[in-house]
Amino acid sequence: SWRLTAGAIGSPHVLMLSGVGARDDLAAHGIPCVADRPGVGKNLQDHPACLVTRYSTPDAPKSHSSSLRLPATTATNPLAALSWVAKRVGPLTSPGCDHGAFLKLMPDSPEADTQFRFLASKSVTADGMSSIADDFKSTRNHPNGFTIQTILARPKSKAGSVSLASPDPRDKPTIRGGHFADPRDVDNMVAALREARRLLDMPALKRYAGPEEYPGSALTSDDDLARYARETVHTANALVGTCKLGKPDDPQAVVDNALRVIGTSNLRVCDSSVMPVLPGGQTASSTIAVAEKAADMLKHADLGQALAGAAPAQHQKVAA
Repeated sequence: SWRLTAGAIGSPHVLMLSGVGARDDLAAHGIPCVADRPGVGKNLQDHPACLVTRYSTPDAPKSHSSSLRLPATTATNPLAALSWVAKRVGPLTSPGCDHGAFLKLMPDSPEADTQFRFLASKSVTADGMSSIADDFKSTRNHPNGFTIQTILARPKSKAGSVSLASPDPRDKPTIRGGHFADPRDVDNMVAALREARRLLDMPALKRYAGPEEYPGSALTSDDDLARYARETVHTANALVGTCKLGKPDDPQAVVDNALRVIGTSNLRVCDSSVMPVLPGGQTASSTIAVAEKAADMLKHADLGQALAGAAPAQHQKVAA
């Protein structure tokens, strides 16, 4: 029994390379079709995110990102590490975005549709992921400021996909996020950006708030903010759906209710890719629940075989 746990990008990629996917797509890359499952790689869903970020005033406390660096260098400030080791204080006591909120902003939403993450750091770019990755590493002087990342908790768009770029497993797959395919998501993001601005103008924060960099004070109309959202949208790291769980007669389903890949033998997918619908919050706990359920099903399958007098199956993990 094999378990595939490569995530919402890696699992469909491995399946397609192995001949599980849409027959015509596989044939285009010269891959023999083992199981014709056109839903492999489809239904990619994610929490789209944008930023509202402001510089802080000179008398404001120093930002986390500024405190972690020696001025004018890309080197880590040793005082931050020493403060943590010696006294358990300082910027390393925070993961960076440990404050947030869930809000209901759209009048037709039955529950919270938006998530805010507050960061005591000014983003380096309008792309929140780049700000904590490559751009953060290469920036020598991090200006002081703070940021609210605006995230759609329950986006309507389900048009994302993962597809093969080539039959070579060393080549990364082609990923299409599909953000804002549904125009209602753009409206929700515009409302979220306006609400973030309102919060940053409240007295508790306004006393420390300098000029707004993103979206920028010149962008005031709904059309301006919609254009900014489309140009700067980025992932909030909640990818699901590309090996959708469903009934075997659903052509878009990839796994059944026991997480078995439909049309194959002894193969299960046990990660966030099996979720047919994106949860309204972070996906870590949901992914752990999928893994726990998979482990329980495998355990009971072994028990059933043992009671029947057969040797328990040898379970193999394909990727993690």
